[in-house]
Amino acid sequence: MAHTRKTERRLLTDAEMEFVEKARHPVLGQLADADLAALVRHLRERRARALSIANDQRRALRGKGGRNSGGRGEALYDKADSGNRQKAAVLTDALTRARREATRREAEAARTELMATAQLALELKRDSKRAKRPANLPRANSGMRAKVRTRLHPIGSASGEAGRVTKFVAVAQAKRDRRGD
Repeated sequence: MAHTRKTERRLLTDAEMEFVEKARHPVLGQLADADLAALVRHLRERRARALSIANDQRRALRGKGGRNSGGRGEALYDKADSGNRQKAAVLTDALTRARREATRREAEAARTELMATAQLALELKRDSKRAKRPANLPRANSGMRAKVRTRLHPIGSASGEAGRVTKFVAVAQAKRDRRGD
């Protein structure tokens, strides 16, 4: 649940209010990674302290005695809750915002690293397909005459040539068979 700034000012001390203000955008987005980690740590400590005090107050009100009670059944806290549960809720909201930003930054860094790794893998793949040494075939270089072709093309090397020759031979054989040769 969202808390108004007026409620936050009423519940929090000045130091806690400063941490909560840092946990809001656009300030949150401008913090360095180390500052963001420190902010998360401070908010977590403050929230734990507020919850601890609230639990002790509730325990003392039931007569169980808390850390700050004089003895069993003696409550040194006021009977009214001083708002430590609400303070913990405000600090939890600020902590959630800060941790979300940290998670977003981690995901962005991971995505950037993944893209860099993918680019490197692509380059390695392309390099592996390239010739690693020059072929030792005879070929014309700059300043040389082209070599005369010594190999003849076999029949049927062109598209459809083999079928044409086969049909030609079959027709010729049929003509001879008709004549009785």
